[in-house]
Amino acid sequence: MKFIHIADVHLGAKPDKGKPWAAQREKHSWQAFTDVVTRAKEESADLLLIAGNLYHRQPLLKELKEVNRQFARIPQTQVVIIAGSCDYLSANSCYSSFPWEKNVHFLKEEKIDYVELPKIQTRVYGLSYQHREIPRSMYQGIEVKKDNFTNMLLAHGGDEKHIPFQAADFRDMDFDYVAFGHLHKPMQLIDAKVVMAGALQPTQSSDVGQHGYFMGEIKNHMNQVRFYPIHYCEYVPLKLKISREIAEDVLKKFAEDYIKKAPPYQLFCITLTGTKGSKAHSLSRSLGKIGRVAQVLDQCQADQDLEKLKVQYGQQILGRYIDMLERMPQDEITKKALYYGVEALMVE
Repeated sequence: MKFIHIADVHLGAKPDKGKPWAAQREKHSWQAFTDVVTRAKEESADLLLIAGNLYHRQPLLKELKEVNRQFARIPQTQVVIIAGSCDYLSANSCYSSFPWEKNVHFLKEEKIDYVELPKIQTRVYGLSYQHREIPRSMYQGIEVKKDNFTNMLLAHGGDEKHIPFQAADFRDMDFDYVAFGHLHKPMQLIDAKVVMAGALQPTQSSDVGQHGYFMGEIKNHMNQVRFYPIHYCEYVPLKLKISREIAEDVLKKFAEDYIKKAPPYQLFCITLTGTKGSKAHSLSRSLGKIGRVAQVLDQCQADQDLEKLKVQYGQQILGRYIDMLERMPQDEITKKALYYGVEALMVE
């Protein structure tokens, strides 16, 4: 039995608002989803598993019709869907009452249910979110029928607010394959058995690395699973270390050259590290203007000797400012306020 496992397609998402490429990014989730359906058709896949968050929010009727039109292209493939934390089945959602194609099966209850697919001798268990959050375990103690059928679990969760679980929970359960969604990083939690599909395409700059889908085959309860990337967009981390010895224009030129050589589908999230000096702020602004830079994070450490400055300036404005900020909780905002405030007062 050949299957494809996807999750977190987030149709309708609008990544990178305000960026020159935002309109193109909005199309990527639809393009990637269409590619998966085409692959299912080409491979004559028996089963397509969608582990939640097919949509980024409550879907519009026209969006449901478009997805259903795609499913009509693969009548030979059985499709099983659950709703996740973003496209959860709200009380008035047209998602829950939509008339799907005959090959589409929607596990709508917020309790474990299953659909039986005799033609491929497969049973798929799962549940849908009817609330945005489910902060409790839902996948333990599932009674699985024991026969010659392949048994699979379609699941969504993995953090404290969305059905927390441990991969080891499934090690001794009678599922041949557990198809997870929710976390956006693709990973095999237990090789070829418990798999987090990851987002089909990244929806925010923190979704670094490759994204795509898993395709596998189960024969005699033995699994083979492989990840297939889809390259419409990939966020790539790039670290630049600031120091007094390296000029700002040199760092900017390095970043420009590095990005120019990268594949065109890659967007960059630059992190500045090292010693924070007066050029850190201006460098951050100039890097943000480079094409294909999605984000610039300043994680430099201040290079001022604050203790020395407090002694030197005592009860003057600068000394009192440092003392006041150091008494506050040292979160990221306070650290930035301390650095930029000291820099501004010293310039004055």
